[in-house]
Amino acid sequence: MIINTTGNEYDGYRLPFSYMPMDPKYFYSETYGNKNRYEVNLPSYSQNDQSLGSTIEDLLIKRNEVMDSKIGMLLSDIYSRYRIKEDNLYRIDVDQCSFRNLIFETGEHMWDKKRVELERNIIDLEEQKRSERVNYFKDILFLKKELRETLIEKLEEKQKADLLMDYKEG
Repeated sequence: MIINTTGNEYDGYRLPFSYMPMDPKYFYSETYGNKNRYEVNLPSYSQNDQSLGSTIEDLLIKRNEVMDSKIGMLLSDIYSRYRIKEDNLYRIDVDQCSFRNLIFETGEHMWDKKRVELERNIIDLEEQKRSERVNYFKDILFLKKELRETLIEKLEEKQKADLLMDYKEG
């Protein structure tokens, strides 16, 4: 966030090496990533696996594949919504910065209608940021609930499979 202070009101506050700490994501984009999709390391199942002997085993493996893909899709949706939130908040910050630059260009001593309107716009943008965070929470809450249910279902299926395999061996 760069604020242009062209007025002389802040001359006493300037330090020789003053700067605003930057977020590392602006310097290392490949580390923080511009990915559109969340990568999930889920087990892969081969169609030509020789261990698929009985139909119960086939059914269990296919149900496992379905649940793993559902988990992957939910995680991808959560990550996509997070990226949308971050992008929206960044754009709001840029808009706020440009309004502050306009205020600094007019000078601190000016309190006319235009300045009051710019200050009001900054306050409105803060309200938009809060509403974006609330909307993100609501969206993620639903997705996390569905993810929890799927993980519990996957655990139950694993327990059923273990029970059936122990029963088959005995």
